[in-house]
Amino acid sequence: MRNLILLLIFLLVFLSYSKGSNDKTLDSLLTVFKTQHDLAKAGTAREIGFYYKSTSQFYKAIEYHTIAREILEKLHPKKPETKRVNLAQCDQNIGANYFFIGDHKKAMEYYIKAYKVTPENIDLLLNIQGVFSSQDNYEKAFFYAEKAMVIAQKTKNTTQLDRIWGIKSDIYLNKKDSVNGFKALEKSIEYSIKENDFEQLAITYTNYGDLLTNSSKKIDLYLKAKSLWDKHQPTSLLAISNSISIANFYRNIVDDSELLKENKLSRQEAIQKAEIILLQQIENCKKINHRGKNLQYAYECLSYVYELKNDYKNANDNFKQCVFLYDSLNSIDSKNKILNVEASYNIEQKDKEILLNQKIIEQEKKQKWFYLFGIGLLAIIGGLLFYQSRSRKKANEKLQRLNLELDQANKIKTRFFSILNHDLRSPVANLIHFLHLQKNSPELLDEETKNRMQNKTISGAEDLLSSMEDILLWSKGQMENFKPQPQNVNINQLFDDTKKVFSGYPKIQFEYQNRDNITVFTDENYLKTIVRNLTSNAINVFSSTPNPTITWKAWQENGVTYMSITDNGPGASLEKFKALYDDKEVVGIKTGLGLHLIRDLALAIDCSISVDSKINSGTTFTLKL
Repeated sequence: MRNLILLLIFLLVFLSYSKGSNDKTLDSLLTVFKTQHDLAKAGTAREIGFYYKSTSQFYKAIEYHTIAREILEKLHPKKPETKRVNLAQCDQNIGANYFFIGDHKKAMEYYIKAYKVTPENIDLLLNIQGVFSSQDNYEKAFFYAEKAMVIAQKTKNTTQLDRIWGIKSDIYLNKKDSVNGFKALEKSIEYSIKENDFEQLAITYTNYGDLLTNSSKKIDLYLKAKSLWDKHQPTSLLAISNSISIANFYRNIVDDSELLKENKLSRQEAIQKAEIILLQQIENCKKINHRGKNLQYAYECLSYVYELKNDYKNANDNFKQCVFLYDSLNSIDSKNKILNVEASYNIEQKDKEILLNQKIIEQEKKQKWFYLFGIGLLAIIGGLLFYQSRSRKKANEKLQRLNLELDQANKIKTRFFSILNHDLRSPVANLIHFLHLQKNSPELLDEETKNRMQNKTISGAEDLLSSMEDILLWSKGQMENFKPQPQNVNINQLFDDTKKVFSGYPKIQFEYQNRDNITVFTDENYLKTIVRNLTSNAINVFSSTPNPTITWKAWQENGVTYMSITDNGPGASLEKFKALYDDKEVVGIKTGLGLHLIRDLALAIDCSISVDSKINSGTTFTLKL
């Protein structure tokens, strides 16, 4: 619980570096300070430091800010980062007091220590630029002022914009950029009024007055600034600076009768006013141990005042003091020391960046090997997955092929039994019927009928044998390794074989036309079976057709051989020939194997078949070989 309370006090005490509490008197602060410990004691030491700073007792302020820092250094809060930030605030406060004394090198040393911890602290950035401005290094000053501006805009910290614009105006003007300088001054006044920041408003009034050539407006702005300083911080170094500007104004108008008249002063009164103000401000600088630019400028102005009074000894003495301070402030050695302080930080930062980059490079190398190992592992896994996928694909393809073959076998079996039922059952039944009749009732058959029935039975048995041969051929055609054996087939020989097979139909007229004695390269048995079955199907359509005629033709066109069979039967609709094109149809036309056998055999020898049938006019099948 005690640690939590200490941490809360720590955060409250060190919330801000530049605005200490002046509500308590110095005596009460010193009394409390003697009784406190740890964070509370450090916080009070810091308040005392702010008190001394507000009264321009800068060495005392440094003493107590240093005490606060030493106390904090010994503490060990739970969050180390909090300690580092608050130590940086102490360094910043110590640096600010050294700056007001005029020891810019010491100021920069403490500022850089704080900057290492809090590089985005706007107050700190502006303090650093103040050191460079005092050294007339406006490039560096502008860099830090611009950096502060970017951070203020990013964080929307409008409370600092008046100060930033005021500083930028001073830099612009020192760089002889009066247009941007005046614009920046206007911006500074705008934000100072908006934020009710009397200090920055007073500074801006003084700076603005320094730039104006109109003397009445110039002194008016100086006096506005003086009223603000007298009200809030009469002993402030900035108040001293403004008073020196007023004294310099009176010095400059001593030879201008119109301005003397306008300000209701005589030449001697103007000189006297300037002398009194300058002597007072030199004394004020000594009281606060300031040995910076303000004191140098006061000596310079006072030397000119004594010159106007013809007091050349005092003029010379004050000018010597001015030169001495100028040399100490602007010597090459002093400037180099300040730059070296900043440069040492930059070098340290570069070293850290180099070390960090080396670590990043080492880490990237490790990551590269890790990535390569990961890629190799992924490649191996990918290869295994690809191999597994390909094996599975092959297995699936084989399974699909087996399923297809099984399905095809089932279809063949279905067709086979359909053929047996359709094309063999009827002839066998007729044969058995005749044999039973001959055995059981021979008296019913006379000699003529008996001979006719015997001839018919013999013819039927022959047809049955032919059909069985065709069935065996078709069945072989469905086997995997049974393929057509093409050779040159003479069409005339094919027609002669067909004549013999169907010689038992004396009532049907057969015609065979092959005028060019054509020979075709194909499988003889396949083509013979197709011809027989088309002929058998044509015979079967003659039930009541007078003068039945079947005509076979063979011819060639453009190097392609054609064969056709035409009957003058009753014809039929195209639906009757569906089995010729649809492999789902398995039933033939009344007798023979049917169109399904013709279809499968024709497909095996690359023979296309077309049909043209007209009701009461007959049917023509055309084979393209």
